[in-house]
Amino acid sequence: MTVIKQKRVSSERYAKNVRKYINGKDAIVRGGWNIEWSDHWFSKMDRTRKVFHHDKPSRAGVKNVIMLHQILAFLPEECSCNGGKMTPDACLAYAEQWLAKHYPHQQVILALHEESDKAGKRYAVHMAINRTDLLTGKRCETGGRRGKYERAAWVREMDEAWNLTQLEKGKKNSKIRDRQPRDTEKEIIGRGEYSYKNNLRELIHLAINEGHPKNMEQFKKLLASWGVDIFIKNNRVYATDLDIKEAGNPKCTFNLTRLDGRFALKSLQTAFGNNVLEAERVLPYEKRCEIYIKRLKKAYSAWVEQAKASKGVSYNSFPKFIAPKCDEDLLEDPAVRDELLARRGYAREIRNRYAGGVVDAGDDRVRAAGQAHSGSAVLRQMDDRVVDRGDYARGDTPR
Repeated sequence: MTVIKQKRVSSERYAKNVRKYINGKDAIVRGGWNIEWSDHWFSKMDRTRKVFHHDKPSRAGVKNVIMLHQILAFLPEECSCNGGKMTPDACLAYAEQWLAKHYPHQQVILALHEESDKAGKRYAVHMAINRTDLLTGKRCETGGRRGKYERAAWVREMDEAWNLTQLEKGKKNSKIRDRQPRDTEKEIIGRGEYSYKNNLRELIHLAINEGHPKNMEQFKKLLASWGVDIFIKNNRVYATDLDIKEAGNPKCTFNLTRLDGRFALKSLQTAFGNNVLEAERVLPYEKRCEIYIKRLKKAYSAWVEQAKASKGVSYNSFPKFIAPKCDEDLLEDPAVRDELLARRGYAREIRNRYAGGVVDAGDDRVRAAGQAHSGSAVLRQMDDRVVDRGDYARGDTPR
């Protein structure tokens, strides 16, 4: 999720620092909202405040907030400098959409920077928002504590529209910033010396991005040919650098999640699944449909066994059937579409009969549903339903 920060500019020193940072040579791109960018944008905003008498405090005894300094900082994984989709132009477009929705009548100067720290790089848009509302002639409200929560809600709404990752409370959301080399390792790399941990990290990246393994066995086999042993223990993936082990160094086995957060087991499985889909996309359309239907039936059969084992569990806790991810163009095939609708109908019937602590729930009917194919009564009852393509694209089942 994009991080939104805001500070009120009331002191001359802070105002000078904001002006210097936005006008600085390190800005990748700049822009203006209700005002053209120039080196003298600050003076133009100052004249606007004087016209509306906002160059002085609204009442005695308080500081005069002349502008708001807002920062939209994007998640490193989603920035193009780290391989993400948010290019500098996209980040600026996001910021302009933010202003159009929430500060349409303010004078704003924007500057996008590539920010770097010990954890890595990301893009951030700094915005100097003049306090004067040009439409009403009033001062823009800063919001206080309530405004902080409002801005967070606005960002969540925009991130959803832009299909960006949402922050999760209590979790470190940037795996790039959390799992980069530690300071000691960076010093070794900085001196141009060999870091076997960094070498191991690069080998695993290469295996995922260039080797395109389709499952864990292929992943293990590829890395074994490069002198790296991969094994799983307690649902965690570990890697042993065999060359370092043979050299007598006992510190040669690493938890991949700690080595780099993008190497967690679930992340690897997602990468394998994407590689499978990419390989299938070059196949003829009819073959792809056939493969998907087989995968769907296999997933459904596995879920039926899970459902039988969950007999008597409350309805809300009963496991749901989730269909495998389906490319949108496959939905044009009637067989794929009908099979999805049918499996959804069978799963709903099984859930209704097995959930809620009903111990004698008609095993014969459940078995029949598990063995049924298209053309059943359930499918005929659902013929008038509309296929929800958006759900299929996300890998869900039809509603």
